[in-house]
Amino acid sequence: MTTAKPKKSRPRRRMVSKAGVSWMALLAATTVGIGSVQRVRAAVSADPTKLAGSERGYRLIVQSYARSSLANGQLPQKREKPLASTQRAITREELARGVAVDMVGLAEQQETPVIVAWVESGRPDLDFDALEARPGADAFYGIAAATEGPESRTLARLVLKQRVSG
Repeated sequence: MTTAKPKKSRPRRRMVSKAGVSWMALLAATTVGIGSVQRVRAAVSADPTKLAGSERGYRLIVQSYARSSLANGQLPQKREKPLASTQRAITREELARGVAVDMVGLAEQQETPVIVAWVESGRPDLDFDALEARPGADAFYGIAAATEGPESRTLARLVLKQRVSG
């Protein structure tokens, strides 16, 4: 009587990718006319006592713009299009501690972006992940130029202090 030997399992090869490679980077590398992929991290904080009460909660919106498309320290106009944008639900406590937000966007040229962030009453339910959003009358906002950081990631620190006028 012969006994069957158990099959030896082959060691499996794991797919390993370089750190920092993303599907957006691969898309940009294969798309004609795209100059670069911008990865931006924004560190956003604010004094939550300045926020008006909201039954619907709060949403944080962060957008990046080409430096040349914004007047110095001014909010973007309707005609300006962000390079990247994101939105998320946020609590007063998170805002007091500070929130890190990552975004990936496609740019025609390599230029360090300007980051615009604001918090307003509402849920994160805006179309196109807030690409067309502009701060409302109850919003607190901040604007900061990003700086180059490690791994080709730009970083901006924003403290939301200014209330939208009008």
